[in-house]
Amino acid sequence: MLKSLDQFIFFKLFNLAAENEFIARTAVIITNYSSNLFAFVYFIIMAYLLSQLNIKIIPFIIGPATTYLSVRLINWLYLRPRPFVSLEIESLIEHSACASFPSMHSSSAFVIAIAIYNIYPRFGKLMLVLAVITAASRVIVGVHYPSDLLGGLILAVLINTIVFNFFI
Repeated sequence: MLKSLDQFIFFKLFNLAAENEFIARTAVIITNYSSNLFAFVYFIIMAYLLSQLNIKIIPFIIGPATTYLSVRLINWLYLRPRPFVSLEIESLIEHSACASFPSMHSSSAFVIAIAIYNIYPRFGKLMLVLAVITAASRVIVGVHYPSDLLGGLILAVLINTIVFNFFI
């Protein structure tokens, strides 16, 4: 049931690219460059927090670091094949056939967006929208299932909530 729902949603999003070249190209650009944008914003805010000796720097660093390590561990323990491997389709980008669940891109985007939201709510809302767009692009280009993104989101929310509540 859940697997068929996951594949149904996957094909709905993936087929958007097949039906519309603008969506396909936009998704490729977003999936290729959004990580750089999130990293840039993250390090700018980190530098600012450090310069102000703001105590919020601690969870701002620990949340994303813990999420990264958690995703790596889960990927190592649970080797879920990517859609382009298991469904035998051609993805819109080149990608290794490594573990798919949870999505490193979406968990990173969400954990950074949530960390920013915890400090700067107005800017964090914008980053959350960008995180959702980034996550959707990963399905549209054919390298993740929707449940991979949901797993990344849940992990990011859980870890950020624990870390920020512990330190602040």
